[in-house]
Amino acid sequence: MDQVGEGAHPEDVAAALGLHRKTVYGWLAKYREGGRDALAAKPVPGRPPKMAGPQLSRLYSLIVGRDPRQMQFEFALWTREMVREVIRREFGVRLSVVSVGRLLRKLGLSPQRPLHRAYQQNPEAVDRQAGSPDGIFLPEP
Repeated sequence: MDQVGEGAHPEDVAAALGLHRKTVYGWLAKYREGGRDALAAKPVPGRPPKMAGPQLSRLYSLIVGRDPRQMQFEFALWTREMVREVIRREFGVRLSVVSVGRLLRKLGLSPQRPLHRAYQQNPEAVDRQAGSPDGIFLPEP
């Protein structure tokens, strides 16, 4: 708006900013009607989040660096279901497993997956397969 007020053509301003000319003309119309306040960003509509900043910080501190067994869980790796239960216990908020996954991603975390290993695994057979081309299982010599 300042550039247009100083004499620049709205289409030149649009080109310089990489915007369509209709965008700049729309801004000008709003500015003329209500001044700079009319150009302020409007709040995004939608449902407010169930957990706010301080709660997210507390949740992060509850999860990171702690063993789930310290919070009376039987398993040693955090899962979305466990985090969901912690959220319900600590904050009284009920979330779906999918929402917990989104929340973890927002916090920069991911649920942990256990490494599955066959109890009947034959170490010699695994070594033979690892040394074979394309991972194809080679018969015993």
